[in-house]
Amino acid sequence: MRNAITILLLLFLTTTAVALGPPAIEWEKTFGTEFYDIWETQEGNIIVGAHDSLFLTDSDGDIIWSTTSTEIGWHYFKFQVVLPLSSGGFLATGVGKVEENSSFSIPIARFTEEGNLIWLKSYGYTEFTEYAYDAVELPDGGYAFAARKGGTAWILRTDSEGDTLWTREWAYASWATALGILYHDNGLLVFAQGNTPSTSGGPHLLRYDLDGNLLWANNFPDWPGTVTPGAQAMCEASDGGLLLMDNYWPVIMHTDYEGNTDWWFGVQGGNQPYGYSLDTTMDGGIIFGGEQMGGPPKSICGIIGRYDSTGNQLWHDWVYNSDCAVIYSVRQLSHGGYIAAGKTDTQGILIKYAPETGIEESEASSLIEIDLSPNPFSSALSVGFDLPEAMEVSVSVFDLNGRVVDEVASDFFPAGGSVLEWNAPEELGSGCYLIRLESASEFVTRNCILLR
Repeated sequence: MRNAITILLLLFLTTTAVALGPPAIEWEKTFGTEFYDIWETQEGNIIVGAHDSLFLTDSDGDIIWSTTSTEIGWHYFKFQVVLPLSSGGFLATGVGKVEENSSFSIPIARFTEEGNLIWLKSYGYTEFTEYAYDAVELPDGGYAFAARKGGTAWILRTDSEGDTLWTREWAYASWATALGILYHDNGLLVFAQGNTPSTSGGPHLLRYDLDGNLLWANNFPDWPGTVTPGAQAMCEASDGGLLLMDNYWPVIMHTDYEGNTDWWFGVQGGNQPYGYSLDTTMDGGIIFGGEQMGGPPKSICGIIGRYDSTGNQLWHDWVYNSDCAVIYSVRQLSHGGYIAAGKTDTQGILIKYAPETGIEESEASSLIEIDLSPNPFSSALSVGFDLPEAMEVSVSVFDLNGRVVDEVASDFFPAGGSVLEWNAPEELGSGCYLIRLESASEFVTRNCILLR
């Protein structure tokens, strides 16, 4: 009973804290290079694309390995986009130069989990500047890229070795760029900035089949906002459809897969906010990252915004920590917290936030051991545990809001090893859940990831 009361009180306090402000910062670290894209790996490490470097850190931000442009044979490689791959390892792209006097082109590199280069390809033309902004892994093992070539949006598709299958250009006038790309329904959706003879400049949603045929190009003539919008980022919404964001005084819009608007909201961020990062959270919500200018106590700082699945703000953080100037990427971690990457006025910064509730992976004693497999899982999770002596044990499942979503067992178990199976109820969606094993004197909590 004492443990249960403690947990209920902790849930009450942490739920109140979420409503008042952002979660606590677990740690922050600065490095000698600015950071761009950031992801958590299946092993719980952090992969970070940086200016001229690619880093892998552990969950505490300590570097496991890093590689630089010169180490892989390029004069310069801006690791703007990093993509953890389903088969293991990473894909990286962005912009770079093979040699000091070369023109800017798009490098695409495949790395092992240990940071060893598997292959490196270059895409470019001497008369243009090329730049990749987004990438997606395809079901056949190949890749597709959203990019820019000179003044046109450039869409590339390669095989699994990075060799070209086709490229396409889009735009008829003005400056055009492809900034986001997704695989959906056996085709590609591209979020682009530009215009056609029949549409004005601004965000467009393009649809290509996998052979590179443009099926349609829809614009957003009534895009809300205070200034002329420009496409910036796209991701798939947790409830189906798309989330689209522009850059200056950013608006986040929810649409269907044809670009028809469902709802939208303007992000908060002081004077002159810019949006760079857009992603979904495990509870179906939204996490946003960018910068703001002109607000006290610092003229420029990073911003992070957390919203629910319909765009209602849950918390907002003006990130002044360590002289932070901009947040380029922010994503939720499997334990429920967040990892953010960006830069200060002079160097790169990583910031790790605690989960939004007090129920995080923890262990009150080492006497009880617990193991979950497979993790992530799709329907059934094996919960193995080892008891030092025979005792009464309960096993429960919580979501990240602290709610009990299922009771696995409550029984007397013998000393030694036991194994239970949790069959996740059909109504539970993909996300992070917490398995809590409790005895009369202690408890152990482990996180698991359900992938539907």
